[in-house]
Amino acid sequence: MSFLFIPFENKENIGGPSTFMTNLKEYLSLKSFNFLSNPRKLKESSGIFFPISYDKNVLSYFKNNSLPIIQRLDGIYYPSKHGREFEELNEDIKDIYFNYSTHIIFQSQYCKRQCFEMFGKLPDNKYSIIYNGADKKIFYPEKRVDNKKNNNIKLITTGNFRNIDMIEPVIMALDILSANYKFEFTVIGPISNKKISQLIKRPYIKYIKKLNLKKVADYLRASDIFIYSHLNPPCPNSAIEAISCGIPVISFDSGSMSELLFFAEDLLAPVSDKIFQEYREFNPVLLKNKIEYALKNPDPLKKRAMEYHNLYSFENTGDSYINLFNQLLPVI
Repeated sequence: MSFLFIPFENKENIGGPSTFMTNLKEYLSLKSFNFLSNPRKLKESSGIFFPISYDKNVLSYFKNNSLPIIQRLDGIYYPSKHGREFEELNEDIKDIYFNYSTHIIFQSQYCKRQCFEMFGKLPDNKYSIIYNGADKKIFYPEKRVDNKKNNNIKLITTGNFRNIDMIEPVIMALDILSANYKFEFTVIGPISNKKISQLIKRPYIKYIKKLNLKKVADYLRASDIFIYSHLNPPCPNSAIEAISCGIPVISFDSGSMSELLFFAEDLLAPVSDKIFQEYREFNPVLLKNKIEYALKNPDPLKKRAMEYHNLYSFENTGDSYINLFNQLLPVI
């Protein structure tokens, strides 16, 4: 019997990789998939799967025994965002990408484009693209669709707010709109940037530092529009959760957003055709235009959002991972 070694504890406490690994562990357990996560049982494993990077001494064991090494990538470091250190930050990831991994899982076509541009291309049989998904037992839409007028409008964003690009353009856009529209903008998630802490001190903003996923989903369902701003996102859980709750999602056309919102490109504010966009290219006025467009067309946009709420289920994501693992693991 083949067992896959998955170091579930080797992840950050917050952020996309942590959310994904938590969801994957629960799903694999639910489906009785054979995995081991105790390093002391490493040599009982027939392959290894990990996000981003892992101890190369451990990876050498699998490499020397010609066992599968499966690396999941969710974006890499690049100069316009990470400065001169980007090559050093990428060093281990790139080394594993080329010299250890037998298969790469990208979160999106955009994530693949990033890596192919920065690291180099891979043959088609050495990678897969599997989108993230939301737990549909938690993130689902309201059955009733309200026909709301443009008063008491509820806007929302969620995330782990580390960088200024994740909130500043939204607030600049809403500052303009606040003269003509009455709305409440709920911001949910930890803030680790002092400038962001100052920015959210607006009378129309309701800030909530932390909620469990069920409460986050309740807030999403009660909202009219989700607004997302992030520079070059590879496959954001926040946007996928909002899509799954059946509310319109407005964003800059950055990273994977045009892939995830292929059905709602009219809600994407233009940026540029660069693979690695820069924050100076985010124009708050263009984002404001998209928000105002949504405010003026609530019913058709809500109806469309409801039609596509089932796109990104973690059940589909989990099944795709299990199918791939079964293909790659040796038959014992």
